[in-house]
Amino acid sequence: MGLEGSIPTLMFGLVCILLFASLLYQGLALFASTLTPLAWKLFGLRTFVILMILLLFARPYWETEQRDASKLRLLNLVDLSGSMNAHDDKFGFRRIELVRPFLDLTAENSWLNSCRKQYGKVENLGFAKQTDRMSSESWSETELGRKTALGDALRQGLTLDDPDSPLGSVVVFTDGISNHGIPYLEIAGEYRSRGIPVNVIGVGRKVERGDLAIHFTERKPNATAKEELFFSVQVENGFSKEVKTSLSLFSEEDQLDEFSLTLEAGEIREIKLPPHIPLVAGPHSYQVKLKVPDGDSDPSNDLDSLLVVVKPPENFSLLYLSNQPHPLYPFLKRVLNNDESFEFNAIIKLGEDAFHAFGDLVKPESPSDPSYWMEFDAMVIDLEVLPELKPNMITSLKNYVQKRGGGLLLFGPLEGAKEMLGGLIPVRSIERVMAKEDLSLQTIREPLFGPEDKTEEMKAFLPRRLPGFFVEEQNQGARGVVVSRANGRSVLSVQAYGAGKVAYWGVPHDWRRALQNEDGAKEFGIFWRAVMQWLGEGIQDRIKVQEASEVVSRGTVSSLCVDVLGSDFEPSLDAMVKAQISGPDGLVQTIQLYPEGSFAGRYAGSFRPVLPGAYEVRYSLNFPDGESLDSREFIRVSEYGEEASDLSYGERDLKMLAKLTGGEFRAVEDLDSAWKPTFAKDLPVVKKKRYLAETWPIFIALFLAAGIEWLLRRQSGLR
Repeated sequence: MGLEGSIPTLMFGLVCILLFASLLYQGLALFASTLTPLAWKLFGLRTFVILMILLLFARPYWETEQRDASKLRLLNLVDLSGSMNAHDDKFGFRRIELVRPFLDLTAENSWLNSCRKQYGKVENLGFAKQTDRMSSESWSETELGRKTALGDALRQGLTLDDPDSPLGSVVVFTDGISNHGIPYLEIAGEYRSRGIPVNVIGVGRKVERGDLAIHFTERKPNATAKEELFFSVQVENGFSKEVKTSLSLFSEEDQLDEFSLTLEAGEIREIKLPPHIPLVAGPHSYQVKLKVPDGDSDPSNDLDSLLVVVKPPENFSLLYLSNQPHPLYPFLKRVLNNDESFEFNAIIKLGEDAFHAFGDLVKPESPSDPSYWMEFDAMVIDLEVLPELKPNMITSLKNYVQKRGGGLLLFGPLEGAKEMLGGLIPVRSIERVMAKEDLSLQTIREPLFGPEDKTEEMKAFLPRRLPGFFVEEQNQGARGVVVSRANGRSVLSVQAYGAGKVAYWGVPHDWRRALQNEDGAKEFGIFWRAVMQWLGEGIQDRIKVQEASEVVSRGTVSSLCVDVLGSDFEPSLDAMVKAQISGPDGLVQTIQLYPEGSFAGRYAGSFRPVLPGAYEVRYSLNFPDGESLDSREFIRVSEYGEEASDLSYGERDLKMLAKLTGGEFRAVEDLDSAWKPTFAKDLPVVKKKRYLAETWPIFIALFLAAGIEWLLRRQSGLR
């Protein structure tokens, strides 16, 4: 305590004598002129006011000691090791994402900015195996999977001590995992001896860790269209407890089956899945997925994918459809129906309500159900029947080829058909011809025929004095397979359309070949069996994606590569190929693939997965003629290194670190921007004087005393 008045002491004493003399004089006058109780009240109030005034002039004060905020130094350490990239809750944030909001320099009210306003120097360092200053790019370092050296980071914090700005406190954001360098509890003794508290913000949650894994046991199962396909999978429970989960089987995006199972601790079980019947030949992608509990340490093996090449069926179901009898029909029927490889069906309109139906799959009526086409592997359709079909049947016919992967052969005049089917028809314009003599045709081997068909010996011809059609203009991606020997114009054009195949046949009177001689009849049979088998086998794999059976380590570059065939079944050089990647934490990334010069039709690109788990890659292809195709694959990405082997939350050791050094332990969920860390006790202090005259209660007391005296005098009638 002390006085710091600006008036000299002698002068202040004289003022006190004069004031108290005046007070005594006024008091005697009050006792003489009013009642004694009222006089005492007024005298007491005046005495109080005079004492307060004298105190204000005397300026009494007391001294306080406070830490010198301008010389305080706070060290903030942030764990950037691989374990901070882990989830404790599979649907929650990663550990590092829980820390970031508190250290966000762009947020005015973040905890770090609050500390910078209160303390003189705040150092923000990140550590894994090494310790460096934090920057905006530091947050992605957890994706590198480095080990943790918390003890080394704390040791380095002591070496940075500055006599002019001594270290007052340390705050550590960490999950407590330390697998490199000095054990951090050994460094705790040095901090304790120096009296520097280590405040610990625990990042994580106690979760029982383990691994639930699944994979197909047979990588190349035998598969035939329209026959049962069996899968077997192996499921392993790496948890030390019983786990209830569910297993799902998918074909592309369609879920085929799902069932629940319970696995004992450490159990490995092989499961045979219910059979699935693929209806269409060609490549099919299947996936099995597990529903995993919290604490699953390796998300890359929660899913497995398998590319199965389904063989063509032993029996192809065929449909012949026309609105009028054609001489070609009985010849096709005889050739295809007598072959055990084909199940021949036909519907021919004979009159207004009269139909000829042949085969077990058809009835004597016009098709009206949009799903009607889906029963057949290939169809031969007279273009003149299209106007009699309902619009929904035309739409479903396109879907039959494009989505189901069916084969379709069209014949007849083109008028009106192009408007209904558009690019589904391989040709754009045709020329009707009626030759005076047989026109010799040449059959090209690829892609319909094999060496055994001996196409070079075939003597196909356009019959004389019967109408036929030459293709004047065909689609950009169409290909002529049977052409005129004289002018090279095609009479059989083929193309791929979506997932299926389409052909246009311009020789509706090819039956004449079967009547020419015995060799012609044999050749006719070979030709049509080969054409219908090619159509019914399903699409040739136009997007060849190599199955990624190996697990990729996160942070490493993964290559994306597809081989592409155009609609003419030749390597495509003009496709636009994109890969859309979706992965953990809602990742969506689109990568453009470019032609690889050394391989015709090959498109390649790359990406670097930074998080473990299953990545779905969807390839989308767009051709200049407007056709589009898509395919997909899965890439499994795993954690790597010692950080991935143990992701447990070290809460007990972190609490011990804080207790040994005199700091405070707090979970990150309980932290807010107002929290203040514990500081060392022997830090620089600054002395401050607090004056009584600067406290507002004195002025309120003076105001109240004057007001009360005025009220008392008014009530008693005194002036």
